[in-house]
Amino acid sequence: MGTLLNCCDLSCCCAECTGLSSAQLNELRETLKHAGLGKQGHSRTPEENARALLHVNQYQQAGMSFDAAIKATAAAEVASPATLRAALKEFQTPPESDECIEQESKYTDAWWNDLSSPMHPFYHECGPILEAELLIHRIVAQVQDENIFESCTTIRDALKSELTINVSKSTVHRWLHALGYQYGKKNFINNQPQSYRNALIRKYIYQYARALKEQEAGTAIIVYMDESYIYQHHCSKSLWFSLSSSRKNDVRGDASGQRIIIMHAMTKDGMLEVEGVEPSNILAELYESCALIFNEVSVDNITPADYHNTINGDKFIGWMQQRLFPTFNKLYPGKKMYLILDNAKYHHHRGPDWFAPYNKKKGQLADFLRQRHVRSITLDDGRVIPVSKFSADANKRAGGPTLAQLKKVVQKIIEQNPEINTTVPQQLMNDHHYELIYTPPYVSQLQPIELIWAFTKSLVARQSQRSRTMNEAAVQTRQAMDQVNQQLCLKVIHHCHKWVSSFMRSDSGGSLQQYQELSALINALKANEEDVDPSDITPDLPETDANEEDDDSKAQWNHQATAASAH
Repeated sequence: MGTLLNCCDLSCCCAECTGLSSAQLNELRETLKHAGLGKQGHSRTPEENARALLHVNQYQQAGMSFDAAIKATAAAEVASPATLRAALKEFQTPPESDECIEQESKYTDAWWNDLSSPMHPFYHECGPILEAELLIHRIVAQVQDENIFESCTTIRDALKSELTINVSKSTVHRWLHALGYQYGKKNFINNQPQSYRNALIRKYIYQYARALKEQEAGTAIIVYMDESYIYQHHCSKSLWFSLSSSRKNDVRGDASGQRIIIMHAMTKDGMLEVEGVEPSNILAELYESCALIFNEVSVDNITPADYHNTINGDKFIGWMQQRLFPTFNKLYPGKKMYLILDNAKYHHHRGPDWFAPYNKKKGQLADFLRQRHVRSITLDDGRVIPVSKFSADANKRAGGPTLAQLKKVVQKIIEQNPEINTTVPQQLMNDHHYELIYTPPYVSQLQPIELIWAFTKSLVARQSQRSRTMNEAAVQTRQAMDQVNQQLCLKVIHHCHKWVSSFMRSDSGGSLQQYQELSALINALKANEEDVDPSDITPDLPETDANEEDDDSKAQWNHQATAASAH
């Protein structure tokens, strides 16, 4: 570089100055271009600007004018002189106004020449200081809890107003990525408090441990079931592409197409199916296989339906009766089934006797009591209301109950007779002396069959091609499912057990922390040391406004509370 610095005119980067031929210089510039430097739209990093400005300074110390130094460096960097001038201007601009200095900001001119300062324009590697990092974490957590608006601009403004840190939006963007955050679509969940959600997880773990205890004793088998789908054109979402290409990562075709329905069940021994059985898509037909991989499914042998209309209560009940029970009885005769499934609405399919009083009118409540042969009711004030006045007005002359009083009586009768609002899946399981265990909402880590779907979809994605038909995609999905063996099933079950043990050791584990591992809890149950505090694993319903909550949400809360309080 000594020869280069002594040149009288470096703006051209001539061969005499560099010792390189014009062809060699062009080759070096092409190398930079292929690396993405100097291209239109390329955002120079703070490190690149810092390196360039150091070179400008060295050129000036060698006697070159500022303009010539900028042009020479820009030619070497394959950048625009205007870009370097802007970088130098940003570097020389004070970060704080006089007003901020008057506020006795803890950031003074002393840090300005220090590249490690968190407010320096070229700062990148070290990330935000501790106070700024904590503030960012707090803002992100508040957004998740309160669903408020946030962006790099709002975070930048908060850093400036609360910590007097003045940084650009791009710096905030880099900090967010460095702290492990990424920008994406919101995933709205229900309003369950975290304490209630943790209690549901603890209750599930306790019930699951009981089922594992019986499975190890050889008297029961745990069955994990779930539904999913895969698109006809399902493929990998990533590829290698050339930065120099004008089209870059464009790919012909699309990543969707029609949907293929996947419904299956698995145990510790593999997928729940009798070898050689090829089931149809008509759920009215009995097959000793739980596999269901079709784009259309029918329950009545007449009307097929696509994915959006297929997975409903009637189809799920048909699958239980014609696929699940026959297959389980064939493979595990005389054993009890514990069925693990999520909280999809069709897994709680309601029968014709289901009755939820919350949005019912007075006449409907009165009819319910009459159908139950209730001849009179006693109110909290001691009044006895005969059946003839159940629907009467709540005034002294008519002598009837109020709507709220009638709802309270009906709810009490439902609580005393839980069979009234027993879902159809629950009733079918009771008839076979089996048990249902629902995983808590939005905790897919507890369902090992979810990892089987990931394995299957990965194999199908590797076989993608633009002209793939719906039938070919379905065949590839079945072939991928055929590769799921006992070893893989045991592996994914063990993976979920590791998550359970990790939860038990955390602060959310509550009284389960004393066991540390799922295996220790199972051993304690075997030894009849069931000393888990019931108040710790039985969640309380969150407080809600009865006037604003609808029938479905009320029924969902009640069902979850009933399931969590079982045993």
